[in-house]
Amino acid sequence: MRLKAAFPFILSFLLLSSVILIDRSNFNKMTEYTAEVDRTREVINRFERLSKNLKSAQIFSRNYVRRASPAYYSMFYREAGQVKDDLRFLRALLGPDTAQQNRLRTISRLIERHWDALMQKNIAEIIASGEGYRIDDLFVIHTLIDRSIAYENSLLSKRKEELQESTTLTGNFSALFSILALGIVLGVFASQVVLTYRRKWLEGFLESILNSTRNGIVNLQPIRQGNALTDFRITFSNAAFQELVDERSGSLVGRRLSQLPGWMQAEGLGGRFKTAMETGAFGSFEYLLRDGERTLWMDVLLAQSGDNLTATLHNITTVKQYQQELQEKVVQLDLTNRNLQEFAYVASHDLQEPLRKIQAFGDILERDFGPQIPAGAMDLVGRMQNSAERMSALIKDLLTYSRLSSEQTLGPVALSSVLVEVTEDLELLIADQQAVLHIAPLPTLSGDPMQLHQLFHNLLSNALKFNRDGVRPEISITCRRIGAAEEPVVLSKATHPSYYRIEVTDNGIGFDMRYADQLFQLFRRLHGKSQYSGTGIGLAICKKVVDNHHGFITAEGRAGQGATFTIYLPA
Repeated sequence: MRLKAAFPFILSFLLLSSVILIDRSNFNKMTEYTAEVDRTREVINRFERLSKNLKSAQIFSRNYVRRASPAYYSMFYREAGQVKDDLRFLRALLGPDTAQQNRLRTISRLIERHWDALMQKNIAEIIASGEGYRIDDLFVIHTLIDRSIAYENSLLSKRKEELQESTTLTGNFSALFSILALGIVLGVFASQVVLTYRRKWLEGFLESILNSTRNGIVNLQPIRQGNALTDFRITFSNAAFQELVDERSGSLVGRRLSQLPGWMQAEGLGGRFKTAMETGAFGSFEYLLRDGERTLWMDVLLAQSGDNLTATLHNITTVKQYQQELQEKVVQLDLTNRNLQEFAYVASHDLQEPLRKIQAFGDILERDFGPQIPAGAMDLVGRMQNSAERMSALIKDLLTYSRLSSEQTLGPVALSSVLVEVTEDLELLIADQQAVLHIAPLPTLSGDPMQLHQLFHNLLSNALKFNRDGVRPEISITCRRIGAAEEPVVLSKATHPSYYRIEVTDNGIGFDMRYADQLFQLFRRLHGKSQYSGTGIGLAICKKVVDNHHGFITAEGRAGQGATFTIYLPA
């Protein structure tokens, strides 16, 4: 938020800095232009001087010195002697300008070719001696000098135009950026006026909110003597805090913490406040207040506000009472559960005993008195035996289900070893049905070995039991590790980042997907007792085992084409 508020000022500063940089750049360009103009003018002057001095060489003649005034021809001789100095100066002055350097080299070469003749004869003598080719070269020299002067004049005009364009563009940008910077500053000023008004309104609104909350809020300024924190000064307190300390007559702002009731002193909250400021250990804690007839539980939250300390005191007495009542209920519920488990064990044991006698008496009737009993009566005895057997299986499954506690003995469990034990238990059934099992390598995870054994035993026994007539049972078990985000529908309530996805697939009778959600309910059967044996508890046991391991289980199938049970166990 601070960066956002400072952004207009930063932008204005950047715009003004840009104006300064643009002006500085323009000044540098003008300086460079002045230097280039001075150099160009110097080049022009040197070429003009070279032309004049070369003309003086064409006028001078040693023959006329002896026949005319020596003073007159000595002036031309002196100027002619400066030609080579002009060439050297121009060579240094032109620098990297290739075109001009090429012209100068041609001029120098031609002058060097005719120099001795020029220092002996003037132009008239050269013509009279029949050396006309020298006149042609002199014409070329003067033409190249004129071209060099014209070239420098064109550079001068071009630099003048560039300077004018740059100056115009710089002026436009400077004016635009200056206007923008001024507009931003004015806009920020106007917005600050509005924000000041809104801030005052928000301060009043916030104060009304703080005074209407039932939580006590106080802001404390540390008071130190040397490096020791001795007390706090109150800079703000809301109405709830004043009610909490039983100070409703006036404002607490400016008062010291040591002037408040005893429970706020060094042995109470004041000591906790000092410790938090000295160690930086802010956060929340619970505090039991016993002040005369008042007994309150408070949840105290401490936070640093600049150099100050802000404390929020929330009355949680009612919550504490509820917690105490809930703990008592939990203790009672645990006692009830233990009694129920003991009852289930005793009941199952006591029920099994008369069932065993019924089955034993039925066996005696069939074995010893079978020939004497009418056929109709024997049919009733057989039905009685079947019912007793189903009753025994039902009691065993109910006892197993009731003993599946969520408090398991957790430890590393190798699922591959569990599957080996399960297949050994079902060895006779697998051999009898000539079933084919494909079991992929399975991981080691944290769990209860007995419960996981029950899980896979029930799944495999179901796959073997619900097979199709005339079709050889084939069961495959696969596993792979996935992230919780890979299957958001199934793992929407996942509590772990990754899971093992274990699939148990068979080619049995399958089921209609309309009944998929009912498969894991107690006593839920999709087929009659005469078709397939069982109590309807096996898949409910699977569901409870997976729930105890904080996992998920789903079922998918098609009638007459097999089923797939997918288990998700935390990795």
